[in-house]
Amino acid sequence: MTTASLSTRERRLTELAGSPWDENLLAHFDEHVNGERKLLEEYARFREEGPEHVRYLVDLILSDEDRHHRIFQELANRVRSDIDFRDYDPKVPYLKKNPSDRAALLEATERLLAFEHEDQQALHRLHKELRPVKDTTLFSLLVELTELDTKKHIAILKFLRRSAKDGA
Repeated sequence: MTTASLSTRERRLTELAGSPWDENLLAHFDEHVNGERKLLEEYARFREEGPEHVRYLVDLILSDEDRHHRIFQELANRVRSDIDFRDYDPKVPYLKKNPSDRAALLEATERLLAFEHEDQQALHRLHKELRPVKDTTLFSLLVELTELDTKKHIAILKFLRRSAKDGA
């Protein structure tokens, strides 16, 4: 038995009973939301004890963690809403099947993908140019992090393109 299913039995996460799969999924989402508290406390301590560059970088991590926390809360709210047949907001939306503006979605997605690919190449070149200062500044690291964000943007846009093409 998983930890997630144990926590579900210890504390009801919904008013009604869901399928075992839904209950287990909700327990995982809920555990993630609640389990980050210790991690955030550690980051806060690390941030306060560190020099300026550590505080700066930990602030970037904490910003991501805030977003992750929100996403998992919205995932939990989606599953909880489906089980209880009522709204728990904010929640992750479902994909809209056969959007009426599919052509416009595809066109915008292609345009944005082209921009992100150009940006990815420019960032890669810039990252190479920053090699001489990679051990004395945060520049190289920050450009690398931006490259990772660009990869994430491309993944999102590819998903949107695929779902628009499939009529999802």
